[in-house]
Amino acid sequence: MIGDPSFSGGSIAVLAAMFLVVLCRVSAMVMAAPGLGDTTSPMVVRAGLALAITVMILPVVQDRLVEVSGQALHIPSLAVAIIAGELLCGVFIGWLARVIAMAIGISMQMVAVFTGLASVIQPDADLGASSTAISHMASSLIPVIFLSTGLYVLPMAAVVGSYNLFPPGHMPMVGDMTRSVTEATSQTFALALQLAAPFVLIGTLWPAMLGVLNRLLPAIQVYSIAMPAQLLGGVLLLAMLIQVMTGVWQERMQDLLMGLPGIGVTAPHH
Repeated sequence: MIGDPSFSGGSIAVLAAMFLVVLCRVSAMVMAAPGLGDTTSPMVVRAGLALAITVMILPVVQDRLVEVSGQALHIPSLAVAIIAGELLCGVFIGWLARVIAMAIGISMQMVAVFTGLASVIQPDADLGASSTAISHMASSLIPVIFLSTGLYVLPMAAVVGSYNLFPPGHMPMVGDMTRSVTEATSQTFALALQLAAPFVLIGTLWPAMLGVLNRLLPAIQVYSIAMPAQLLGGVLLLAMLIQVMTGVWQERMQDLLMGLPGIGVTAPHH
């Protein structure tokens, strides 16, 4: 009887277990990451991306999985714990990148509020009560910019380095994960406010000016007359600044994504 062909990590069964362990973390990252896991992407494409990325990084992280894969073959409860930990690590990295990428959408929501293009009493049947056409446009821009500028490489690099920060089979550092999510959320809102700063300034001064005009000319419906000018001015200002806003967002996104857990961590030498 011919024995199982051997690889550097063991038999075919062990190699298959390694592949499944890596696939759990990678597929969770692809599902949550911006650009790669957007709902507009077909499910078949996302599954193919997860398989292709797993095949590429498996030889790099194979040495970190030999012991875990061997134990998982004999202890079902340990296998379930390993899979749960891998899914948590992958979702953490992908969701952290998605939180950072939401800055452009939040800034566009601020733009819509301060230009009068958003209203809580006039919900959109297609986009929802809290969505606007401008923020929907920003959500469509995120995968385009991510995939065209190469930013999607950074979450994948973070997954490779995460095997040194979050070794398979060990309890993930939930406290550090929570701290990272908190810092990323604060940075996201700060970046969104910076991107929408011109609209926030004008949207704050414009009502004050209308209030002064209303006091000077109480017989005229100043607000009704000025509302079309506010909408038109907001759209024109957005048309002039959209390229600058997306360019600044892309540069800041690259800087923030370079701080993802696992990036810059070198693999241990054996």
